[in-house]
Amino acid sequence: MVYLGRDERLARPVCIKVFTRFPGDPGISQTSYEHFVQEAFALSRLTHPNTLRIYDFGHLPGDPANGDDDKIPFHVSEYMNGGTLAQLVRERGAQPASEMLRVTHAIADALAEAHTVGIIHRDLKPQNILFAALGNSRLAKLADFGIAKWLEESDDALTGERDSFAARAGDTQVVSGQKMAMYSPSWAAPEQLAGQPVGPSADVYSLALMAIYMLIGRPIFTDDDVYEGYRKRKSSASIVDLALEPLGLPRGAVTLLQQAVAFDPNARPQQATEFGLALTDAFEPVTGNSDSRLETAPLPKLAAIELPTSHERLPIRAAARGTRRVSVAPGTVDVGGRTARFAPVTDGVADVAGLGGTARLRITLLPSATGKRQVHVKGMTCFVAKPGGRPTVAVQVDDDAMIDLVGPGNTAVGRVRITVGTPAAGHTVFRFGDEQIAIGTEECPDVILADFGQGAEAAFVYTPGVLPEPVHGRKRRHN
Repeated sequence: MVYLGRDERLARPVCIKVFTRFPGDPGISQTSYEHFVQEAFALSRLTHPNTLRIYDFGHLPGDPANGDDDKIPFHVSEYMNGGTLAQLVRERGAQPASEMLRVTHAIADALAEAHTVGIIHRDLKPQNILFAALGNSRLAKLADFGIAKWLEESDDALTGERDSFAARAGDTQVVSGQKMAMYSPSWAAPEQLAGQPVGPSADVYSLALMAIYMLIGRPIFTDDDVYEGYRKRKSSASIVDLALEPLGLPRGAVTLLQQAVAFDPNARPQQATEFGLALTDAFEPVTGNSDSRLETAPLPKLAAIELPTSHERLPIRAAARGTRRVSVAPGTVDVGGRTARFAPVTDGVADVAGLGGTARLRITLLPSATGKRQVHVKGMTCFVAKPGGRPTVAVQVDDDAMIDLVGPGNTAVGRVRITVGTPAAGHTVFRFGDEQIAIGTEECPDVILADFGQGAEAAFVYTPGVLPEPVHGRKRRHN
């Protein structure tokens, strides 16, 4: 049972998942119980921005009146407000190639982290891809590790230690001595349907099926009969070719998708990131086609980013002379020969994007009893780190600070500088290149600057103030 809850301490919506026992077969009930607990521990090991975040885990007391003395496990995770991939395709139909690539690349990166620590998801399907609404865009996240398989004696690449994870679920054995089937027939790899061991390539198979689903607006395997679905998967190459033929996709993209759903696991791409990057490369030549499903732009190429290594605080008198006042406006504003956006804080947070959308951050302005400005920065599409520190999901900084943005595999994405500005005569003043920008405190009583560097985006994150209503059409009175 899944509930929408509210975290009273941090004033945020959360998702509460409570285990419900199956009536009847105690073997099924016990296996389901073990996998529910395993899901919480699996999520606790995963930190990628495109994986659902878990906040807490615990047990509720059983009900002795109904003969149930066992404690009931539950876990609390972040609430995703943008629906699922299944809902998106059902409501809007087939998606543009650009959207397919964006979602596939995000989920491939999330899977790569899970595979690194020895977790095979085993249940990739559109219902398990959740979205967070970020303005007009959507952030995709991988959820529901309820039937994940934790490989024996896996290596943890984050710690370098051998894993002897105690909360792994048993391999779906029930009292009859047969294995309990745990998969979604329309999306499972053939080895799953056959009850054979699975590896990372099983998740790659399901991810490729979802990529095809986004392009054509329907699944290519819809058989409830497992044996019929298994038989059809032997002809997956021709089925994929027939389904994609009307779209006129690049031949390399079709061939890659055919390889990813190969019947033989060894014939598929063996790494999720390898598949995601290859798929993006295969679609890059597609330009200028009138079919909206084919319109996609190459991913932005990251240039070297020059940012100052230190920040000189402005004198208090700066706002009185040589400073330009800038008011809150929709879209972008011209500052210091560059453009910046105003990002209002809503429900305690503001979402900003930089580096061509490669870096998306969620920023929270925190109150501080010490008088110093505290800013919480969470990476939505990348990890964040203080210079020299270890990459993590979120960091909190006091006063001005530089934050490194890190992608999967410890690759450098760029940097963002958080600047709190200088108070001056009813304004907050920021240095922007050779120009000083003053923002009135009546419009923005609390404001910071998130600057992704010269030639890149910048955003003023602010708490909206109360402005006096403008007076129109009044004539001045003379006495």
